[in-house]
Amino acid sequence: MELILNNYIYQNVFARQEQIVRVYSQREGANGRVVLEDIVEILLTDIPSNSNKKIFNKADYNVLTITQDKIQLSGIKLIEHQGLHLADVEQLHEFYSFCDELAAEELYESLGEWLSFQVCTLINKRLAHLGEMVSQIPFWEKYTLKVSKLFDENQKITIREWLIGSYGLSVSWIITTFTNKVRNMMASAYKVNSGEKADKNEGNVNVYYPRNFAFVAQTIDWWVESDDWSWLKEVIKNSVVVKNSIDEDKEQVRKLKKEGFSIDDIIQKVWNVTQTSHQVEDENYQYKILKAFVQMV
Repeated sequence: MELILNNYIYQNVFARQEQIVRVYSQREGANGRVVLEDIVEILLTDIPSNSNKKIFNKADYNVLTITQDKIQLSGIKLIEHQGLHLADVEQLHEFYSFCDELAAEELYESLGEWLSFQVCTLINKRLAHLGEMVSQIPFWEKYTLKVSKLFDENQKITIREWLIGSYGLSVSWIITTFTNKVRNMMASAYKVNSGEKADKNEGNVNVYYPRNFAFVAQTIDWWVESDDWSWLKEVIKNSVVVKNSIDEDKEQVRKLKKEGFSIDDIIQKVWNVTQTSHQVEDENYQYKILKAFVQMV
């Protein structure tokens, strides 16, 4: 049986990261089988937990060894492919029932529900070959509606124009930071965009159709909506291009903090942004970013 590899993205909100579960299937989606090593890897992710339950000792774990132990306990007979253990839906459920001590209860239950309702449902419908595209479909439908309200869909725009229009960004160093990140990400979006290449405007700057940013927009929305500010911390710590601007704003924020101003007042005084300004479809991305920045300083 010829197998093709499909990636499914699990949004681990507890660890604030995306993790991949690989599913092998035939080209038309039949005989979908899940890589059990990926399941164990996710369950062993370190997350904060309020659970009093004793969790598996992760200090010296080996994913392959643990996977093999759980396979033996569950008594299932699997396909081995390229050194990986592949399970069908029934085998996956049996295997998973023996893994509850590997993770905090909230992660174990969340991953189990995602496997059942996302991955296993598609395998049973012989749609395993759709992979990560399935999770993108609802977002892309929402994104298409959003850009149709904000831009002329047939007019190509720069990354900077897209960021300002889509996210209401106004602070120069934030726009520059996002522009640099998006520029790099657009190279990865080439295949997703059906091979559409960027054109150049009169200033020799790359321009794209608004629809071409969907792949990138999904990542940016995840950054902001999940409150994962690790990227912003890296910018503050390592930025060279906008370092002077960031340092100037940090100095102003420190001064206002010492004077006892609230976060809202600081954001308004330094950047002229409020909770109700710079909104795009009831979202205030600019305010959320600045609030995180103030809290970090």
